[in-house]
Amino acid sequence: MIQKYTKISMVALAAVLSLSACKGTKDKAENVADKAAPKAEQVVNKADLDPVEALKNAMAAAKATKGDGDPAIWKLSDDDTDVFFFGTVHILPKDVKWSSPKLDSIMADMDTLYLEADVISPEAQQTMMPLVMKYGMYSDGMTLTKALGDDASVVEAAMKKVGVPSLQAVDQFKPWMVGVQMQMAQMMNDGYDPMSGVEMIMNAEAQKRGVSMGYLESVEDQLKMISGGTDEEQVEGLVFGAKTMDLGKEVIDVLVDEWEDGDVAGLSAMVSNPESIGGDDAYDRLLTQRNSNWVPEIEAILEKPGTKLVAVGAAHLVGPDSVLKMLEKKGHKIEVVQ
Repeated sequence: MIQKYTKISMVALAAVLSLSACKGTKDKAENVADKAAPKAEQVVNKADLDPVEALKNAMAAAKATKGDGDPAIWKLSDDDTDVFFFGTVHILPKDVKWSSPKLDSIMADMDTLYLEADVISPEAQQTMMPLVMKYGMYSDGMTLTKALGDDASVVEAAMKKVGVPSLQAVDQFKPWMVGVQMQMAQMMNDGYDPMSGVEMIMNAEAQKRGVSMGYLESVEDQLKMISGGTDEEQVEGLVFGAKTMDLGKEVIDVLVDEWEDGDVAGLSAMVSNPESIGGDDAYDRLLTQRNSNWVPEIEAILEKPGTKLVAVGAAHLVGPDSVLKMLEKKGHKIEVVQ
């Protein structure tokens, strides 16, 4: 039984690790992104709101804005290098149409595709199993049931909704890993497909054309970030996810709709709310810190002549703590091209 759910974890990690944008003139897009995101923060980050209320307010703010119909593309250039940025969603319904003539042109011209990390290649799949055991499974006699205590029944009830029969089936996994499994199972039950994720499709195209691959971090870097919360924080996050499971589909659907529509302001409203990411600590660990780590990696790409495409989760490219904002603060000029 444990072997079965370890395999599920590998599928979940490949999708979530690889797992969360405006068309028009440059001035228009920058004005929308710069002005709407702070306003959205004021709406959703009031201290007197509980997490569920804050999340609902974030979705309302996102739905209130509109994009121009295509996920956004940005560009950073110097004399001999063009670096394009495309925000991705790692798992999507099969019928979502996200390509555009502009993106197709960039992909035809690119000599290197950069993703967050290599979670797709056969070599990466082989290295992930020991990392899952290292960061995602108990090895000290502790179990998930013991960690959850009185909240065990709440989590078990949520797990059964997505097809996991009991806590015993995943009792050796740490809370963060079970949260990933539950999220992935719920999304797949709702029609989302890991093989339809943007990175999967872009990677296949790059392999077909013999395009070079690059990565901004390692899988172990990502696992350290995701598993970095304390035991108490992990349990709190898992219990919150279990209690709000019925809201989960709406949250993901809104994020995908805003991304597909190219609504930078709407995505910013969601991303600027830490509860959409898992709370303040998770927000800092999964977004702010990683974005900061990527800045020198992206600057190094500029040293290599040619056309490059950086495709990372859309949450990293919008909002007040985006990697693009960080690059601008270092003096780089970011242009919106779609």
